[in-house]
Amino acid sequence: MWTFIRKNGFACAAGLAAVLVSAQASAEENWTPHLPGVTEGLAAGALPPPGFYFLNTTMLAPFSLYDKNGNGNGVKADIFVDVPMVLWNPGIKVLGADYAVGLAQPITHVSTSGGGMDESSWGLFETILMPAKLAWQLPSDFHIAAGLAVYVPDGTAQKTVISYRDGDYKGVPNSINYWALEPSLGISWLHDGWNVSANINYDINFKNQDSGYTSGNALVVDYTLTKTIGAWTVGVGGYSVNQLEDDESDVATIQANIDAADGNRQTKYAAGPIVGYDFGKAALTAYYNHGFGAKNVLSDNTLWTRLMVPF
Repeated sequence: MWTFIRKNGFACAAGLAAVLVSAQASAEENWTPHLPGVTEGLAAGALPPPGFYFLNTTMLAPFSLYDKNGNGNGVKADIFVDVPMVLWNPGIKVLGADYAVGLAQPITHVSTSGGGMDESSWGLFETILMPAKLAWQLPSDFHIAAGLAVYVPDGTAQKTVISYRDGDYKGVPNSINYWALEPSLGISWLHDGWNVSANINYDINFKNQDSGYTSGNALVVDYTLTKTIGAWTVGVGGYSVNQLEDDESDVATIQANIDAADGNRQTKYAAGPIVGYDFGKAALTAYYNHGFGAKNVLSDNTLWTRLMVPF
C-alpha cells in the first residue's frame, strides 16, 4: 500500500491544504484561500488506498511586495505556515469514483517590515473542510479527480484587518476572515514511476463582513513532473496564479486605490526542484520554488517540506 502512496501521492491535498499567502499591493485582504505550490509533488488526479492518513506541509518564505508593474515597493514579509491535515478514504464508490473526505487547520506566522510596518504575530488560519474528493482511474494510466474545499471564517484574524493611511496598509492578519469555496480538478499520468500532474483550483471569495472587502476570484494551478526510482523521487514543480476578477470594496477610499491599480489583479509564477525519500513507514518531500513575474502580490522564493504518514 505504501508503495502506491509514495508513487501516486495524496491527491486530496490538492483541494485541501491550499491555504497560503497571496498578499496584494493595494488590497485589504492579505491572504487568499489557495496556497500556490502546496500540491507540487502530489498525484493530483488520484487517491491513496482506503484508510486514514496524516499529511503535514510547511512553507518558509521571505517575501517582498510587488506593485502592478512588477516592481518592489520596500515592504517585506517573512512567512511561516504549518498545515496539518487528515484524510479518510472509506473505501466506497460515488459515481464510479473513489471517495475521500478531509480536514485541515493551518497555523501561521507573519512578520512584516517596511512601508511603515514593523509587526509580527502567530495565529490560526481558517478551518478547511473537504466534504468530497472523487477520483477516477482512466485508460492508459491517466487519472482525474474533482474536489471541493470550504474555508470557514473562524481564524484568528484581526477584526479590523488593515487600516489605510497615506497609501499604506497596516496590520498583520493571520487568516482571510471570510467564507470561500474552492472547486478543484486534478489530472495525472502515472506510469512506471512517472508522475505528470496538474492541479487546477478556482478560488471563489465572499465578502469580508468586517471590512466590506471582496477579493477577486483567482485561478491557481500547481504543476508536477517527477520520477520515482527505488526509495527516491526527483523532479521539478511549479505554479501559476492569475486573478480573473477585480477586487471590490464598500469603502470609497480603498476602492479608489484599487481602481488606480487596475483592479488590483494579482499574478505570479514559480518553479523549482523536488526531491523525496520513502522511509518505509513515512515519506518526506522537500522542494524549492523560485518566484518570478509577480504583480500586485507578495512573492519571491519559498522552501517547502511535506511529511506523509498512513495511520
